[in-house]
Amino acid sequence: MITEDELSAIEAHPELKKDYRTEEFWMNVGPQHPSTHGVLRLVLKMDGEVIIDCVPQIGYLHRGLDKMAE
Repeated sequence: MITEDELSAIEAHPELKKDYRTEEFWMNVGPQHPSTHGVLRLVLKMDGEVIIDCVPQIGYLHRGLDKMAE
């Protein structure tokens, strides 16, 4: 674990900071439960543990709203 003194030294000297970039990849998130199929799906572009981009895909869940509106 990095101590506060080490963190201060890294902030004071940016050349000491290492680049921990990894290979970028896409990850699917959702739906969270099988019965909620089609509600919301997120496609995340990741760089290690950092989210770079998020593409929400909103699905269609038929609830009879078209009939209720008639």
